[in-house]
Amino acid sequence: MTRWFGPALLALLLIATACAGTETIASRNVIKTVPWDLPETTKYRVLDKDDKEVGTANFEIESIEAGVRFTQHFDFPGKGFVNDAQVVADGQTLKPVSSRFVIDGPDGRISCEASYTSGKVTAHRSGQDGERDDTLDLPDIFYDSWADLFLWRTIDYSQGFETTYGDILSCTLDRTQKQNITLKVLQQESVTTPLGKYDTWHLAIESSGETQDAWYSIDPLHLLVKYDNGEQTFELTQAPR
Repeated sequence: MTRWFGPALLALLLIATACAGTETIASRNVIKTVPWDLPETTKYRVLDKDDKEVGTANFEIESIEAGVRFTQHFDFPGKGFVNDAQVVADGQTLKPVSSRFVIDGPDGRISCEASYTSGKVTAHRSGQDGERDDTLDLPDIFYDSWADLFLWRTIDYSQGFETTYGDILSCTLDRTQKQNITLKVLQQESVTTPLGKYDTWHLAIESSGETQDAWYSIDPLHLLVKYDNGEQTFELTQAPR
C-alpha cells in the first residue's frame, strides 16, 4: 500500500499501486441509506502515533445544483501543509461527477482536477515537476476515493455485514488507478473523543492485504467518530448542530 507524501496526505486513502490493473474491479452499489441532513460540517483533531496532536481536519457536505459536494480540509501547521479535496457526486447514488485537490506546502503547490464522462475518468495534475494527464476506463458502478469517508456512512450497519466495491483513485500524486475496497462491520464499541463517549460500529477497511479502521456512530446519522489509518488517528471535535 503506497503512502502519499506529506503529513496532509499520510495514509488517508488505501492506495494499492502494486495491484492496480491486476484484479477484477467490483461493480457494486454499497449504499443502503443516505443519512445526512445538508448542509453538514464535522471537525476532527489529528493525532500521530504518539497521540500528539499534529493537525486538524474539517469535513463538509453541501447540496449544489449538480448534486452533492464533499469537501475535506486538512491543516498541519507544524509541517506547513494545507490540503483541500472535493468530490461532486450524484446526491443519491454518490456516483462521482468530478474531483479535485490542492496541496500547498514548503515545496510549493500541487493541484489536480478530474472529470467523469462517458465511462472514463480524466485527471490533470500540475506542480513543480510539470503537468500530466491520465485517462482510465470505469466499471459500471464506482465511487471516488476522496468521498470514501462519507460513503462509508451509507452502508448497511449490521454486525457481520461485508461488501467489496470499486474505488477510483482519480486525484493522487501517482497515476490515476482503480482498486477494490472491502468493508467489514465488526461489532459495536464505545469510543471516547474530546466530545465525550459515543456508541459506534467498528468498521474494518481492507485493500491489498492491509487494513485500516473507522468507527461510525450507531445512530441514524452514522457520523465518523474516529478513524485510524495506521499513521494518524482522527477524533471528532465538532458534530453537526
